[in-house]
Amino acid sequence: MKRALQRTATENADSTAPAKDRLVAWGMNLEELRELEAKAMQLEKLAKMLLNTPQQAFYLYDYRAQEFLFGQAHLSGLYGYKTGEIEKRKDGWLSIVHPDDLAEYLETRERMIRNPKDEVCVLRMRTLKKSGGWEWITSYRRVFERDEKGAAVSEIGMGMIITPLVEAETALKETEALCHSLFQFNTAGVLVFDRKFQITDANPAARRMLGYDAGELSRLGVLDLTAPGTRMEMHRLLRVMKSGDKKLPPSLDAFLEHKTGTKVAVMATPTCIHDEKGGFRHGMLILANITDRKLTEAALKRESELNRILIDNAPIAIGLLSPEGTVLRMNAVAEKLFGYTMKELKDREVWELPIMNAEEKHAAQQRFQSLLDGADKVTAAFPIRTRRGETRHIESTTMAVTKPDGSIDCLITTGTDMTERRQLEAEVIRVAEQEHIRIGHDLHDGIGQTLTGIASLVEALESKLQGEDKKDAKRIYELVKTATEETRRLSHGLSPAAVKNRGLAGGLLLIAETVRENFRRDCVCQIDDPAPRVDQEAEIHLFRIAQEAVNNAIRHGGATKLRISLRHKSSTRGLLEISDNGPGFPDGKISSTGDGIGLRVMEHRAHLINGELKIQTVRSKGVRVTCQFPLRSA
Repeated sequence: MKRALQRTATENADSTAPAKDRLVAWGMNLEELRELEAKAMQLEKLAKMLLNTPQQAFYLYDYRAQEFLFGQAHLSGLYGYKTGEIEKRKDGWLSIVHPDDLAEYLETRERMIRNPKDEVCVLRMRTLKKSGGWEWITSYRRVFERDEKGAAVSEIGMGMIITPLVEAETALKETEALCHSLFQFNTAGVLVFDRKFQITDANPAARRMLGYDAGELSRLGVLDLTAPGTRMEMHRLLRVMKSGDKKLPPSLDAFLEHKTGTKVAVMATPTCIHDEKGGFRHGMLILANITDRKLTEAALKRESELNRILIDNAPIAIGLLSPEGTVLRMNAVAEKLFGYTMKELKDREVWELPIMNAEEKHAAQQRFQSLLDGADKVTAAFPIRTRRGETRHIESTTMAVTKPDGSIDCLITTGTDMTERRQLEAEVIRVAEQEHIRIGHDLHDGIGQTLTGIASLVEALESKLQGEDKKDAKRIYELVKTATEETRRLSHGLSPAAVKNRGLAGGLLLIAETVRENFRRDCVCQIDDPAPRVDQEAEIHLFRIAQEAVNNAIRHGGATKLRISLRHKSSTRGLLEISDNGPGFPDGKISSTGDGIGLRVMEHRAHLINGELKIQTVRSKGVRVTCQFPLRSA
């Protein structure tokens, strides 16, 4: 019909008949023609607008002529093709329909053609782009014109690109599926509630956590589930959520009530769902069951409190140090011992504390470094100076507490005040020393003189006898003389007269001489010139240490060579060393039984003079005894 109108209009336009005759032939007057022309211009403008709309294309297709009456270029360009390129492809327009959509496309077209109502058929489908890939479109089609028999003559339609919409819908579906999975299969409980804080939904984890089914929970509110102890905090959180306050806390530790009445400790993380105006629509609480954590925290708290009580009431000084050596904490015993409060010493390096003398600072740093290098613990005995000006003697043990990765978390140091014990030990040793002196004097003045008298009588008797009797008397005289020499040696060993008369250096030389003459062993004594200076008490203790070490080497070690040395270690420290070539201790370990008493006495003597005794042994390579001691100031 439209083509017939177009042909008639063309013929009339080409006619040379007068305009008035043409109007009469058309049956129109001039006003009607102008009105028709204005409508045609409006339709033309509307058609141009529709044809030039991006992301969509309109067309009119003639079935009989198998051609587009209009819209071909726009529809082809929608997919990136030029006019006529699609028609040249095998199967034409059907070739750009996605194989999975082709059957539905053909079925829709067939249904459209057969439907006499000429209703619009809508189909989502994918079309092949010239550049590759598929473009989602929505196709709107209907029969535009039928002949007198009802057969379809043409169709009119529109293709609209909806790829972004489809992608958004796909993403939305994936998000909805993910949210559904997160809600249904989340190991944490999720409660959804409305503006009145009434529960509208709960995931399976929440139902298991609280012991209710979905129907039971829907009849309860959030506050109905909250235990009385934390109900006020929960109500405050819900009000903040509803008000839209930006100061919403990230979580709340609370107690909910199980259906059985037992309390369930949870960490509730709040989130809000808002309407289009930003108002509160729904609230959501994500619940993590922290009952086990709370029980663990309570147990740790109890243990921490017990440890605090034990530390604060322990009879020894206890301190906690950082990996850098700074004081973190100390107990009341330490405060009382040092005369300083924890506040005064906190965060100060232990070797810089006012209780440490200059020499001990360096030693403390070395002990600390040995712990950093992997030592399990270090022990030491050293003097400190309290705030009251007293000198106290401390025996300390420091251990490293490590993290799972092996790094040091902190250090625990314990200190025992050994001052009174040292004084008692000193008194015991002083009494023993006096007893040694008395016994030595008794041996020298009593038994020694008696034996000397007996020897003189036997010698006089020998001169009067003859034959076998004379030989027997001579034998008796030699035995008595030997006993006299042994008594004299014992009296000298028990009495420190050698030290008092000769000094420490002379006493050590006498020990070496005695070893060579009485025991026939090789013994070398080396002494610095000038010799290290100490007071008389220290001389006696060092002499006894050397004496005990030499006796052990000869009697128990079977040594054939010994070396005694006395030298300066530094400007303030001296060093006494006794070494031998004996077999050493079994397995290289120092015995803790038997002669261990003698070794402990040596250690006590070293402590009494603020010295440090070390005994080192290597199997089959002898024993080395060293004692570092402070020198007497000039």
